[in-house]
Amino acid sequence: MKAWQLLLPVPFVLALAMVPQGAQNPGDPSLADVVSVIPISELNYVTPQGGTTVVSARNVVEIRLLEDAPHGIRLELFYENGDYSLIDAQAFHLLRSGGGTREVKLVRGKLGRMRFPKGL
Repeated sequence: MKAWQLLLPVPFVLALAMVPQGAQNPGDPSLADVVSVIPISELNYVTPQGGTTVVSARNVVEIRLLEDAPHGIRLELFYENGDYSLIDAQAFHLLRSGGGTREVKLVRGKLGRMRFPKGL
């Protein structure tokens, strides 16, 4: 085998060595958010203290469930007028029948992909 044939894989190996440790492949399906759109009338959630809160879906555009929260469940809510809520909960319930229903985007993602508004 000639020496130049041994040098062909060197640029590839150097490129791999320059990738930071812990870097993840953006095409990895495990990193993608799971998205669906369903009609709901309200969101009920149980606070960490045990109280129940009801949010009407009338103005809610998107609900994001952040899976890797350290304790319980973390939800991000985005409203039609640009308002934002970050909720820590023990449990939540989506009610699909009742008063006025609205199509709401549901997203399951990771804390690192939060959509906290940058203008706040």
